[in-house]
Amino acid sequence: MNGLPVHFGGPDLPERALRNLLLARIEAVPAGGWIRWATYYFRDLELAAALVSAAVRGVDVRVAVEGQPRRSGTNKEVIALLRAGLPARSLCVLKPPPGPWAKTHRHLHAKIYGFSHPHPAVLVGSFNPSGNEPEDPEVIAEIGDQDRGHNMLVELTDPELVIGLARHVDGLCGAGGTMAARLLPGQNRVLRTPDTSIYFFPRLNTGVPGRMLTTGRPHSIRGAISHLKSGQIVSMLEKAARRGTRVELLVHDTERRVPQGVIARLLAAGGNIRRYVRPDKLPLHAKFLLIEGATQSRALFGSFNFNPRSRFLNHEVLVQSSNEGLVNALAARFDEIAREADGFDAQS
Repeated sequence: MNGLPVHFGGPDLPERALRNLLLARIEAVPAGGWIRWATYYFRDLELAAALVSAAVRGVDVRVAVEGQPRRSGTNKEVIALLRAGLPARSLCVLKPPPGPWAKTHRHLHAKIYGFSHPHPAVLVGSFNPSGNEPEDPEVIAEIGDQDRGHNMLVELTDPELVIGLARHVDGLCGAGGTMAARLLPGQNRVLRTPDTSIYFFPRLNTGVPGRMLTTGRPHSIRGAISHLKSGQIVSMLEKAARRGTRVELLVHDTERRVPQGVIARLLAAGGNIRRYVRPDKLPLHAKFLLIEGATQSRALFGSFNFNPRSRFLNHEVLVQSSNEGLVNALAARFDEIAREADGFDAQS
């Protein structure tokens, strides 16, 4: 079985590896090709300029970006550059509606990067192009250095998935970006190949992630995830650990992303969960779980944070795949990050 290519970023890899991959893909698309791009944080002015240059040379470019991320104004410069250089139809900035709905604003948290060349492919995962050169230390201290911390993008090339994800980006600039998004048929459609399924959020069936964790009564659930808060997923992990499933998680080092109470619950249930803490504060921003059973193993990955906001509000992409090559690549990466964490624990 062919693997789905996984592109990693991290402290053990060249700096800005994923960002440079995206730049190379933009520059590879000729006139007549297309680019579909959706992201949460977008601060990289060189990448934004490359998207404008692509549109100028005749590439069909569509960009959807969050207009009000958690750190207000973070995307302001890139949005201004894109507005000045792209046709109006090519840029969609999602913002909260006025009035009381603003408090329940659904952020555009998906990370989707699609390209027609050098071959039709869409990259999905955890990476935001949130860095810039020269860098702003204050911003990076708050949102994390994603150009150098642990991140990942999985390359999908099946035509069904590529076309569906490209159309999803287009939809974010229409009714798909409104409060009614969860009601739309396209938002609730599952993109499927024999070994891979893609789910969009918000959706009507919000129980999908929890069922993914328990299907087949796995003997092991392990992974590296940046966000984990109380809710359905923590409850499912707790139940799995209590009935004997080996639960092993590496999580981000901040209380805001992973409250200590969640860690205490899973430890009390028999799970092994620990924070990834580096002296230089580089983040663990990867988001993947490996669900390993007697006859089949599966991976969950995408932009989806394992918290209620991702489950009920945000625009997210969650992918489930039993592709053997992908599962093996993520298992190897988990082992690498765990060994790295072991070294930090030994030094503390």
